[in-house]
Amino acid sequence: MIMFLYAALMLTFGVLAYLIAPPGANATTAIIATGACAAIMVAMGVMSLMIKTKRKVGMIGIHLGLVLPLVFAGVFLTRAGSNYRSSGVYNYFEDSYQADIKSRDVTDTDSLRESFLSGAKPENGKDIPEYDKAYLGFILTLLFGFSVAAFMFLLLSRPELPPKPEAKAASPKPEKAKKPEPVKADPSPASEPAEPEKPESES
Repeated sequence: MIMFLYAALMLTFGVLAYLIAPPGANATTAIIATGACAAIMVAMGVMSLMIKTKRKVGMIGIHLGLVLPLVFAGVFLTRAGSNYRSSGVYNYFEDSYQADIKSRDVTDTDSLRESFLSGAKPENGKDIPEYDKAYLGFILTLLFGFSVAAFMFLLLSRPELPPKPEAKAASPKPEKAKKPEPVKADPSPASEPAEPEKPESES
């Protein structure tokens, strides 16, 4: 049950990231990524429910379903840090641009912004982010926290495993009937019958 709730939560945050994404953001990536993670957790949940009928499949579902939230937590935390750094870079150049147009008393236009950012970008540096990614960092941070919580709940509520089925005793194989051994003839000559004793004559 916890695996299914965790999957629904990830998908919900993916939809939320899609809805609040600023213009120019690749919003569908959030739904695809969280949807894939949710589908994997649903599969693990279904497999874990088969523990009583198919023990091996159920064991795989239980143990992988326990480990995957930790894996997802690591990925979410890494991506959150990356998005927060991108947000810092964006805000730095955005503040510089706003201060520049205010000092020159000019109107903010797309061409003027592009000209300023292209000139401010270092030659060997990365491209300046086109929008603030702080919203995505915040959602990924929440997903990190919920992933750790899901791992803890799954660890504390592990189901009792059914006993292993006893191995069936192998039925004894029927013994093959032995062929009767041929009787060997006695090589010694047959003994002659003893002659009857003659009665003694009366005197």
